Amino acid sequence: MNDDRGPGRENPGRAGDTLRTADTRGAADGRGAADTRRTAKASGPADTGHTADTAGAAGAAAGAGHSPGSPGSPDDLDGPDGFAAFDGVELRHLRGFLAVADERSFTHAADRLRTGQPALTRTVRALETALGTRLLDRTTRRVELTDAGRRLYDDLAPLLPRLAAALRSPAGPAVLRLGFTSLLPAACAPLTADFEAATGAGVRLVRRDSPLAGLETGESDIVVLRGDIPPGAGLRTALLLHEPRIAALSRTPLRAAGHADDHPHGHPRNHAAEHAGDRAAGHADTRSDSAAMAAAVRAVAHRRVLDWAELADLPLVVNTVTGSTTPGLWPVGRRPRLACTAGNFDEWLEAVAAGHGVGVAPEPVVRRHTHPGIRYVRLKNAPPVPVHLALPARDAHPLAERLFALAERRAHPAPAAHPEGAARAARTGPAGH
Repeated sequence: MNDDRGPGRENPGRAGDTLRTADTRGAADGRGAADTRRTAKASGPADTGHTADTAGAAGAAAGAGHSPGSPGSPDDLDGPDGFAAFDGVELRHLRGFLAVADERSFTHAADRLRTGQPALTRTVRALETALGTRLLDRTTRRVELTDAGRRLYDDLAPLLPRLAAALRSPAGPAVLRLGFTSLLPAACAPLTADFEAATGAGVRLVRRDSPLAGLETGESDIVVLRGDIPPGAGLRTALLLHEPRIAALSRTPLRAAGHADDHPHGHPRNHAAEHAGDRAAGHADTRSDSAAMAAAVRAVAHRRVLDWAELADLPLVVNTVTGSTTPGLWPVGRRPRLACTAGNFDEWLEAVAAGHGVGVAPEPVVRRHTHPGIRYVRLKNAPPVPVHLALPARDAHPLAERLFALAERRAHPAPAAHPEGAARAARTGPAGH
């Protein structure tokens, strides 16, 4: 997600990115110093507001550069723990400062943190304001540490990795439960890999045949959902990708119950089978309607491509629990008849293979589920299937928030600076500022 959204709108998710300093860049336990604490939201132009639980501890180290008796020195701190004077300091401020100190450039530090340069500039200024001292000297060609900045850097470089280790130890190994239905999109593999590398937490995959993939029952912390999100579900969503739709047809003619073609004398071969077929086919109004539907399916049974509009004349098999295609996707007055419903993907697959109607599903899903009785047909002009990452709008798991923020940043990456614009900025203002 792009951090560069104007003054005072920093992305709190940046606090969870991996922290690397010059002294600890190669150490495995130095990654993710701020991964376990994040603020609920950015606070404003001064970057104050709610701080992470451990901001005071890191801020105490920041005060090492103050002399006794000066503002913010240990002699003046309020409260028994001595941290109150640094309530405006957050871990993201310290992380941003360390990155600039390492790179000696706001531009390179912003690239390393995957944030916008203006947002990083505001972050460092907020830290300087909170500490009441200048940490960096900006010139037209370089960025250098002041004496106070150098002292702070020397203290923070070893402190933050130790702080991260201390915060991880009480909770033990953390695991995020990622729910899904039918099939997890391939795009989730690199997303979860980056999440595990950044947080040190594991990801447990949870498949549930329920509308919200176990989120509604508490079996999942965050879920991947296909199709439109139900209104009033109380979710926050991030769009991951769109998947094409494909049609599924039975390799045998549709067995519409009781139509004249089923028997040379126009009578059903088996009354019990006829009754079961009518029930599965969604209680067809008349035998003539069933015969017409069967004829329509036979007409397209060997086609290689179908147009989305043509499906309006065919009976449709719908997965009502985890499916993403319903008659409501077609215009009013030109919608396919509901042949039968299924409660999960396997039931849907068998109903299509049995010839009850035509099925429509995301192409990656059906391609992974071959069936000897089904052939897949490409669709033209079909609306794609949106795939969302979703978590509760309130009281979401902290690790779910981290994965969600990572997904949003992937969907909306910070734009790269144009070379001409960067050169113009270097001529008109401080370098990398």
